[in-house]
Amino acid sequence: MVEYGTIKKAIENSTGKTNIVDAQVKVPVDIQDHWGEAVTLQASAAQTASGNGSDVDVERFVMAEICIDVTAVSGTFNAGEGLRVIVEGKDEITGKYRTLYDSDSSLGGKITTVTTDWLTITTLAFRYLRVRWEISGSTPSFTFSVTGQFKA
Repeated sequence: MVEYGTIKKAIENSTGKTNIVDAQVKVPVDIQDHWGEAVTLQASAAQTASGNGSDVDVERFVMAEICIDVTAVSGTFNAGEGLRVIVEGKDEITGKYRTLYDSDSSLGGKITTVTTDWLTITTLAFRYLRVRWEISGSTPSFTFSVTGQFKA
């Protein structure tokens, strides 16, 4: 990524002098120099059934560190049951979603205990992100949130 700086410089004219005023010069950009913002993709709440959150506009950002934080679990879970959290990016033309994070893949199966996991996105290509979750088990309840530190 580049940003443009303004340069004012006079170079010899008439006897070889030329004036360059307000020329645009590309300057390297370090992501560390840009502002960040905390963003909530899914607020902490107890969930007892599968569902999905709303689309969250993250267009102004270029990267993110996303925290999937499960803070309370109750219920009985057989093998293959529990909570699955998915973070998705939305294609604005088709309206279809692409999986960016899947707790099944990241954690090796369904979540059945309190846990925290992280997703690093170094190039944020989607304007909208959303969280989707699947819940199974006997009287399951999961309190979780999906939040992040986003950089612009």
